[in-house]
Amino acid sequence: MKLHISTFQMPDGMYVATCAEIPMCRALRQNKGHAVQEVKQQIRRFLAERQAEHRPFQPEPLMEFEVEMPNEP
Repeated sequence: MKLHISTFQMPDGMYVATCAEIPMCRALRQNKGHAVQEVKQQIRRFLAERQAEHRPFQPEPLMEFEVEMPNEP
């Protein structure tokens, strides 16, 4: 199964990592790598819980679309 993790840096320097297919899997850390590792751990726990409950997880395909950036003054 292929899942997607996105990261971005907050204005205060902290990093946010999220899983696109499992939105409740997200982390806020001072280090980008630590944020990604935390999200991976959360994903593994989520999938293990689903498996233990006999509820397979089938992610929906991501939707792609283009957005025009607003003009800066």
